Amino acid sequence: MFVSILSGIRVLDLSHYIAGPFCSQILADHGADVIKIERPEGEVGRTSAPMDDDISLYFASENRNKRGIAIDLKSEKGKEIFTRLVKTADVLVTNYGANVPEKLGFDYDAISAVNPRISMVHITGFGQTGPYKNYGAYDGVIQSMSGLAELTGHPDGPPTYVGFFIADHIAGMQAALGTMFALFHRERTGHGRFVDISMLDGLVSLLGFSVAEAKLHGITSQRWGKTDRFELSKSFPTTDGYVFISNYLLASEKQWKDLTELIGKNEWGQSESPLYTKEGRFKRRETIEEAISQWTSEQTKLEAFQLLQQRGIASSPVNKLDEVFNNPQIKHREMIQTLKMGDKGGVPVPGAAIKIQDNPIAKFTPPPSLGEHSAEILTELGFTDQEIEDFQTNKIISVEKDTLAVHRN
Repeated sequence: MFVSILSGIRVLDLSHYIAGPFCSQILADHGADVIKIERPEGEVGRTSAPMDDDISLYFASENRNKRGIAIDLKSEKGKEIFTRLVKTADVLVTNYGANVPEKLGFDYDAISAVNPRISMVHITGFGQTGPYKNYGAYDGVIQSMSGLAELTGHPDGPPTYVGFFIADHIAGMQAALGTMFALFHRERTGHGRFVDISMLDGLVSLLGFSVAEAKLHGITSQRWGKTDRFELSKSFPTTDGYVFISNYLLASEKQWKDLTELIGKNEWGQSESPLYTKEGRFKRRETIEEAISQWTSEQTKLEAFQLLQQRGIASSPVNKLDEVFNNPQIKHREMIQTLKMGDKGGVPVPGAAIKIQDNPIAKFTPPPSLGEHSAEILTELGFTDQEIEDFQTNKIISVEKDTLAVHRN
């Protein structure tokens, strides 16, 4: 039997799209029994692009290691099923709109009246308070409002958006952390907690010193293109792309000598050179960057990366996604996994980022098909086979084709 950190914890996943499903997937990876509760027609993410034949790659990347049940929560019988689930659960995760839980009867007051030990984690664009609490939000909205888009791109270009849904995923990670705080609180007090996660809060919390710099120094335009924040690092052209080199202007004496040897500028590593000191390098950084570019332009990005790292100079090839799949470090850390879905030989998905010594990650199972575990879960809740069949007949639940027959056998 699989046992990990969260074995024995039951999570009700009433979420859609990315932030909520990503939160509950993190919990499932570490052993929680996550029950994905969907409407009878299924979560919208099931049909979201990109698709591979009839499989949503979008849905596949956020919903592994879960069991699935589909319930009409607007019906009286559906509410009865849901109430039984709440009685058995430790956490409910949702990222529906701020007022949707109240409308469907699963706001925190309602579920904690049924089960005082349960916690609720609610992810929204702007949180449960404030003038924007009822406004709609998607990832690009949050990147824009948080300042991230204005911080990203080239100095002479427009604001730019990160190449994946960073606001959603950060909110999902912070929701998983909030879940653990709530569970820890319950261990101390016996009572659950309501956890209010805002996507906007999540990105603003990552702004770091940029907030103080803007407010105290008036530096509000901070797009830096392919250099880092203080031009201490930069990507340089190679024969097949780019290599990123860190802190070449702040290199130690040994690193500076090693770098100058690599790029064929040994004289710069001598104590009498005006480039020997860090101050001298800052004054002449354009000259240094031109010489580095000439050297990197004669190497592949992997060759340059290895030569630099062998000299203790932090660097990286600027990888395309197909190169990420084949990166030996990423492979070793099992950060690209494969799920068997339908007739597909495998759907690649990102792996689990959190590794805990002596606590295994759950063996990845594919996302549940719609209502795949409905009969199994209802039986666990004490419903009879006849009641389950009546639920299906009356469209209270959706059940994966043939699961009822398999369940009875």
